[in-house]
Order: sequence, then C-alpha cells, then structure tokens
Amino acid sequence: MQILFSRSAQRCIAALVALLILPTLSFAQGVTTLEAPAPATLQEAIAIEEAVAEAAVPQVLDPKVELNDLISMYNDSGKGALFLRRQDKGQLFYTVSTARVKVAADHPDWANFRTMAFEEAYLKAQAEYMKYLGVTVRAQALQSIKQDPTMPEFTREELGSTNKFEEILDKAVAVMGGKLDTMLNENGVDPEKFKALPMEKRKDLLRSAIEKRAITTASAELSGMIPVQTFEANNSEGRHEVAVAVVASPKFKSWVNSLIANKGELRPNPRKAGGESVRNIIGSNPAALFQQFGIRRIYNEAGYPVLISYGQAGNAYTGSDYDERAEGRDMALRHADAQAYANFAFLFKSHGMFSQEAGRKEIEKTIGIIEQQADGSTFSNKERSKQFISTLNQTINAKGRINNLPGVRKLTTWIYKHPEYNQEIVGVIYTWSPQSNKLAKDLKKAVITTKKTTTRKAKKHTSSNAVMGQEMMDVDDF
Repeated sequence: MQILFSRSAQRCIAALVALLILPTLSFAQGVTTLEAPAPATLQEAIAIEEAVAEAAVPQVLDPKVELNDLISMYNDSGKGALFLRRQDKGQLFYTVSTARVKVAADHPDWANFRTMAFEEAYLKAQAEYMKYLGVTVRAQALQSIKQDPTMPEFTREELGSTNKFEEILDKAVAVMGGKLDTMLNENGVDPEKFKALPMEKRKDLLRSAIEKRAITTASAELSGMIPVQTFEANNSEGRHEVAVAVVASPKFKSWVNSLIANKGELRPNPRKAGGESVRNIIGSNPAALFQQFGIRRIYNEAGYPVLISYGQAGNAYTGSDYDERAEGRDMALRHADAQAYANFAFLFKSHGMFSQEAGRKEIEKTIGIIEQQADGSTFSNKERSKQFISTLNQTINAKGRINNLPGVRKLTTWIYKHPEYNQEIVGVIYTWSPQSNKLAKDLKKAVITTKKTTTRKAKKHTSSNAVMGQEMMDVDDF
C-alpha cells in the first residue's frame, strides 16, 4: 500500500518543522546568536497535533488514475504507441476502453464481477468501433420562456368556512390520537382538511428553460476486431478498474475472411517460423493467465497462425466443504468454457448496434406561493429556483456466430487462488490452427469411413495492482 500526503498536510508538516526545529537567527553587532523557539501556545500545539495526525493518515489511491497512467505508458512507449502511429496514418483503428469492477474484493462473486467488467470494457470498445464506421446523429435545441406575474389566489371553494377553527385549535392541542378526529367531526370540520392546514397554492410566475437533446445510433459489422491488450489497477480497499485495447484493420479483417472462405486451410508464414511452441508462449503460470482475457492470434514454431481464446470465471464458494467447492469449481469451468467459445464467434462473424439518447436541461423559475394559515389569514411569498437535469439512455448490442468450426481444442485449464482476496478463479484456454482444423476434418472423414465399413461388417457378422496482460500479437499483423 502506498501512502500519499495531501498538500495541506505537507504544508502543516513544513510549518511544524519550521516551528520546532529551525532556530531563530538573530544578528546583532555582526555576531550571530542562536535562540530557542518560543514555546507554542495550547492552541498552536493542538493545531500541530491535528496536522500531524492528518498527515499520518494513508491516502487511498484511485485505481482509475493508476489505470490511466498505465495506459499512458503503453501508448507512449509500448506497442500502443505503434498502434497510434499506424492509426494516425489511416492504416488501422485502435482504441482503449475502461470499466469499473462494481464490487469490492471482499464480495464472494468479485471474480465474476471482474470478468464482467472486462466484458463491459470490450463492449464499449465495440461501440466506439461501430461509431467510427458510421454514425447517425439527430440533435435538437429548444428554449422556452413563460411569464405570468399574477400571484396565485384561493377560490371560494378552496377557502371554505374557517370561523370554527380558531375556536377548536386550543382544544385540539390537548387531544391525542383518534379523539382529535372525533372532536373535529362533532364540530362540523373535515379532519382531512384540518390536517392539510396551512393550505398552500403555487404558480410559476416566470419559467425559462433551455434544453438540448442528441440521439446517436450506429450499426456495423464487428468481424475482425480483436483485443490486443488488457490492463488492470487496484487499491488497498480492493477496488479495481480494468481496460481493454482493441485493434481492427483491413489487413486483419481480410485474413479472417480468407480463413472463413478457405474453410481454415491456410499456409504457414515462413517469416514467423522458428519460434517457440504455443504451450511455451502461453505458459502455465495461473497468476499470469489470470490477467488474460479475450482472443489473440500468435504463430507456432512451424509458422502457422494459431488463435488463442481465454475464458475464466470465479468460484463463489469459500467454505471448507470439499464437495460444494468442487461443484462450484465445475460450474465456473463451464462458464469459462462458454466465454472462450464466444470469443471465436465475435471474431469470425459478428454485428453490433449502438443507440444513445442524451438530454441536458436547465430550468430557472420564479414561483409565487400563497398560504392560508389556521386562523384564515393568508401569506404570500416568492421563490426563485435553478435546476439542471441530465438524462441518458444507452444501449450497446453485439452478436456473434460461427457455424461448424472444426479444430477448436482445449489446450489447458487452470485454478488460481488469489493471494490477497482468498478468491478461487478457474480458467480455460482453447486454441485453433490450420493444423488442428485439418486433423479434425481428417478424423471426421475417418469416422465416416469407419462407420460405413462397420455397417457392412455388421451386416455380415451382426454385431471432456496495476498489471498488463502478456504481449502476444505483433503490430505488423495489422
């Protein structure tokens, strides 16, 4: 945990040092003499004590500020700088979107809220991409002024007869509960009217309003857009902020389209050959895999492209019952599986819609008020009020689909026990490559052939703090 001091606290400490430590210098007849500081008054001593106490209180970091600093570093000196440079040249689309984990780390479902925060950040990035590809905006501005300086008045029916009220008010003070209603009825007074006193009537004497409304919509194909990096920051209170960086380019989208058109039959890239194996690139450290979300494209040692899809979910059970913990772990793995498969659908064939209606309104009013007191007298007054109203209605909808994709296989699963939060998170990694695609097709053909052979034989014989994810994709891929 980092401890920061506010500026006011720093000033108080400086004053304390000056008061208690630095001696007073007195110059007389060319001779320098040191004098001890005058003793502090009780009031000064209390002020100093409060300043020291305030300065000693740790200031909790804002994880959003930390996250923004991390993203700035990535965009200034990391691969983000290269993506931004390519974007400035009109070669690709690049953006980073953030989201807040809605609960603190002591919540039993914190890990799942964290996963959803990454999903939210990715969805926001998709919305930015939709708007970039084509946005429709309708805007309206309106000003209205209404003036009527006549003060409000009570009608005869509203005033009614009040001559009996003065007579019974003194009696009412001493009467409690239901006896008051009984006494009012006996005197011919409606209890509800009595409770409503003093009556009040309001009217707008002057009303001035200015309003602006904007409706923004976008709809676009999202295929080929891919996350390239994830970020996360937290503070000592267990509050987390996350971010996702995404890239889309004609080059990468063309590669995705060719993959679909060629049914997964792609040639290796000789320039990418000779590297490490997929397992070595991904690694097996759960603490590192815990930071990975979404889908990436890398190359194996033979130069073939490989898609890596990450999924994870939290096990909300923290008790000691083994069976219950195992059941929770199994369900979490199933959710992680679904998340990893969904990544393929969003990459290959997806479409999104964005809709937002935003309004801002300023209202200034002068209100005339007239009140009738219990004794029948009236009192008038004017009030001025200013009001600002902001409204927002936003919807982001993204859908993905992929039909009959052979060769998707589970590379590994992992279990991670968070060292600080005592939360169990499980994850799964699925991969796809042209090699696994070919093997799946060959196996499918072999199964069909075997079935035919078996059928013929049968006729004869009758018989499963601020961190960033691992860098996996190259900028020149786009």
